[in-house]
Amino acid sequence: MSKKRDVELFVLDIFIAIFKIKAYSSNFSSAQELLHDSLHWDATIRQLEIIGEAIKNLLQTKQFHQSSPKYFRQIIDFRNIVAHGYFGIDEEEVWNVLQDKITPLHDDLKQITINIYNLGEAFDTTINYDLKDRDEKLKTYLKNLQKELNNAR
Repeated sequence: MSKKRDVELFVLDIFIAIFKIKAYSSNFSSAQELLHDSLHWDATIRQLEIIGEAIKNLLQTKQFHQSSPKYFRQIIDFRNIVAHGYFGIDEEEVWNVLQDKITPLHDDLKQITINIYNLGEAFDTTINYDLKDRDEKLKTYLKNLQKELNNAR
């Protein structure tokens, strides 16, 4: 029997995925460059899948659903395309998402989080246990995000 996952962890999954996408794609200047680096391409696609899956789970909660912009449903649809498109994924569409949609998603999610969630326990668990001896840059990002969200309340 599986334990139901805390909603706040799905929110944190999205923030982490956005951080990773930016790290994976920051050194590329075009969709073609990213596509031809299979390690970074695959890692980026995986994080897009995580974002879509997390949003799908979050939209099942009334509070998140009511607070979310309409475009969040399109993120789930996009996730389905990248998860099941395999070699038919349009790299220009992915690049457009990376260049034009990730930052607004990050900003919208921060606003939703400020309004309805307390991620304190999720931050603490992730930073102190899940990432205990790993990825200092990600831990620093999460600590700074936690301070930013707390200060905005």
